[in-house]
Amino acid sequence: MRITEVEIHEFDYEVARTGTVGGNWVYDPDSTLEPPGFVLTIRTADGTEGHYRGFAFTPPMIAQVTMVAEEHLLGRDPLERRGIWQDCWRALRHTDHFGLGAIDVALWDLAGRHYGESVSGLLGGYRDTLPTYASTMFVDDSGGLDGPDAFADYAETCLDRGYDGFKFHGHPDVRPDVDIAICEALAERVGDEMALMIDSSSLYRTYADALRVGRALDDLEFFWYEDPMHDGGVSERTTKQLATTLDTPMLGLEHVRTGPYGTVDSLAGESTDLVRASAHMDGGITGALKTADAAEAFGTDVELLLGGPAHMHLMSALRNSSFFEHGLLNPESTWILNQGFEGEPESIDDDGRMAVPDGAGLGVEIDWAFVERRRTGHTLID
Repeated sequence: MRITEVEIHEFDYEVARTGTVGGNWVYDPDSTLEPPGFVLTIRTADGTEGHYRGFAFTPPMIAQVTMVAEEHLLGRDPLERRGIWQDCWRALRHTDHFGLGAIDVALWDLAGRHYGESVSGLLGGYRDTLPTYASTMFVDDSGGLDGPDAFADYAETCLDRGYDGFKFHGHPDVRPDVDIAICEALAERVGDEMALMIDSSSLYRTYADALRVGRALDDLEFFWYEDPMHDGGVSERTTKQLATTLDTPMLGLEHVRTGPYGTVDSLAGESTDLVRASAHMDGGITGALKTADAAEAFGTDVELLLGGPAHMHLMSALRNSSFFEHGLLNPESTWILNQGFEGEPESIDDDGRMAVPDGAGLGVEIDWAFVERRRTGHTLID
């Protein structure tokens, strides 16, 4: 079996009542976003296919897929995923490896369809449903999630729906006092019943602000403190100092594209407590699995960045992962979780858990009518 075609269908989504502030997603009743997306299809001569639906960083992902497709995919056995992964990792070493995630997930989907087995089954997965936390959009100033009461009310709604945890993203205009007030309101309202987290998303420009928020989290017994510093987490000295000073576990490396190799360096240097991994941006399921295994060897946890079917299958096989991230959520708008798929694969059940698809491959089907209706581009490499 050999790869004969690599096909990319580009399209856009529609996200009503949503805007951005400094590139951060917020509720905006007067705005509709139309971000780009794509479907990567890897196809063999006998017609076996694997798909990846992309929703983040579409332009660099597509550019990188096209960079390596002819030399490192065409003519290869698609079941040799690890060999393809290593060749593409080196080929994309100058460009942050964005395209490798799409390629690798599509190859896992193809393998599952070839064998008639779910990706979870191929991975040795043992969980059919996953504990899930609600992950919100950023704090807004438009009457949505715009302050402590709004977030506390929404957290209660999420608690009633069965979510095990609740995480919010800080104010995009960098207002640590607002973030602390929201943390206090959440702790008072649902702190005894839900795990609480804050994702500062590399917003805080000073160490003093990051430390001040972190000390508040210690008092409130938050579950984790995520990526506070404006440098994006690349300054290991700074993050180590925070991780050492604070009791709340530091979750890091979301914005660092060094994959399992950089993760090991950060853990060995004790510059983070918990680590992020992403099948979308960190080398696919293969790359994220390498990171998860490395974290397990260090006795710590890996948390997968945002959702998608690839993360459902991957987390089903991980011991050292606490929650599936369901986001970005807002009570007044619907994000791009399910657009481009048939049905709604990313939906919690009555117990607030995320079900792992049980069909062959990723167990989801592309909504080709949706893709065609919103098509913006098409590339075929054969």
